[in-house]
Order: sequence, then structure tokens, then C-alpha cells
Amino acid sequence: MKVLITGGGGFVGSRLTKACLNRGYEVVVVDKSKGELEGYMHPNMKFIETSVEDKNLIKIAAEGCNVAYYSAWSFAEKLMEGFTIDVIGFINFMEACCDAGVRHVLFPSSSVIYGEPIKYPITEDHPLLVERSRAPVHAITKLAVEKIMEIYYRERGIPFTIFRFWWAFSDERIPGGTLRKIIDSAIKGESLNVPRASSGSVLYAQDLIRAFEVATLNERAFGKTYNILSFNITWKEFLETIVELAGSKSSVTEVDPLEWKGSGFLTGKWILDDSKIKTDLGFVPDEASAKRAFIEALKKTIESRRTAL
Repeated sequence: MKVLITGGGGFVGSRLTKACLNRGYEVVVVDKSKGELEGYMHPNMKFIETSVEDKNLIKIAAEGCNVAYYSAWSFAEKLMEGFTIDVIGFINFMEACCDAGVRHVLFPSSSVIYGEPIKYPITEDHPLLVERSRAPVHAITKLAVEKIMEIYYRERGIPFTIFRFWWAFSDERIPGGTLRKIIDSAIKGESLNVPRASSGSVLYAQDLIRAFEVATLNERAFGKTYNILSFNITWKEFLETIVELAGSKSSVTEVDPLEWKGSGFLTGKWILDDSKIKTDLGFVPDEASAKRAFIEALKKTIESRRTAL
């Protein structure tokens, strides 16, 4: 099988690329830079250094591909930039996939599309209140891309599958600028604050990869959107774990959410309901393995920050 992966140098895309190559697939990677694939070589991997905005090269990249994974994303903060790169770029990608006869498109979306949780746990039919999102441009462009997939499925017959998740980590690290700041403060022994009762559903990258494998060319997944997670955690528990692993003297204090002045990423209850993917595809995350991997990745991230400081 031949697979097209856009954003293949990124956090999700690079791991999907390696997983596909390990399964014996031929992989065409499209990205502006090699990113996390820098120095990585494989005889079945072709890397095309370009962006999804280049419709001609995207068309060439899609030729002969059976399946396409779209993990390119700009995370633009301005509407014009977000729509120009992410939305128009995605249309270029979909046109190329249609012309090439791609049989299935899969997309890692985000829980940011729910905007502001109004019921718990969050199911896939939760209102998409993108205008209330902490990152409205990110949310509305993700929503636009999801809706574009629905249109192409209905009008051009190209199936899609969407995965929505809150926050993902890998064996190597737990990404995020907010996390780095928290760890830096813990290493320095500074007091740590967090909004009371804030929490979220964490996703292990290996579980995401397994979900892609289970869903790919699976007719039960066609035209479906799935929440996906590995386990749930409160921010208080998370910060206390950082303090323990860092050997820090920092204290962790919960504050009234209405008085919170810190990062918006730490706010709210982002607890996802993943019963749909369990029922439809029989996909069940390995929670125990994910939690062990989370601790090990957190240790590595703490040591990396300690070195940087």
C-alpha cells in the first residue's frame, strides 16, 4: 500500500510515517521541513519538501497513493493566515486525492473544535462552539476542514475518518510551551497554581497510531468522527507528579477558575467520551501502558528542561 502523509515532519506525522514504514508501506511525506524526521532514512520513504499550498506538487505527491493522512497544520493565530494555509491548503490536498483515486482520507483533529464544554463527558455530538474557544482561529479552521471532508465524501465519494483528541504525548516527550513553563517553575522551586477541578483526556501517540491502523480502509470508519484518549488526569494531579519527579519543593495550589489569570490551556474540564470508537471499531486504549509511558516521557521532559536551564 502507498500512503501520503502531509505534515510528516511534525509530532503526529513523523510517528505515523515511521509506523507505516514499519508495516511495509510505501510512504510519500510532504512537509516544509523534515522536522522530527531529520536524519531519518528509509528506502520506502519519499520526502517532498513543500507545503500544502503548492497544488501542483501536492498533486504529484498524491499520485498512486491508496490512503492519505492529513497532519499538516500551521496553528496560525490570524484568520487570513489560517484560512489561506490550512483551509485552502486542505482543499488543494483533497483535489489531489480525488484526482489520484485515493480511497480513504484520515485526519487528526482537535477537541478545541468543541469550543467550550457545556456537558460532560464530551461526546462527538457536543455543540461546536468555536467562537468560544481559547484558540478560535485554530478551532474554526479545524471545523472548516472537517466540513470540507463531509462535502467531498458526499459529492466526490472520497471517504474520511476524523480523530479528535485533547493533548498527545510520545515516548520521547510531552510537548507544549505551557508544560515547559510549569516544569521550569518546579525546577526553580516556585509555587505552582492551577484552576480548581481543571482536567483533560490525555492521548498516548502509540494509541493514536493504533487507531489509524484500525480505521484505515475500514468501511465501518467511513464518514465517522471519533473522540480518542488514553486516560484522564486532573491538572492538580499532573502538577503534583511534576513536583515529585523533579524533586522540587514547589507547592501546588488550586485557585477559583473565575480568578485564574494564567494559560487558557489549563482551564476547563476536557474529559472526552470515547465510547463511539470502542463500539464501532473495537478500539480500546491500553491505559496502564499509556500511564507508564507518560511518567517516563515526563521524566525525560523534566531532564531536558533541567539541562536547558
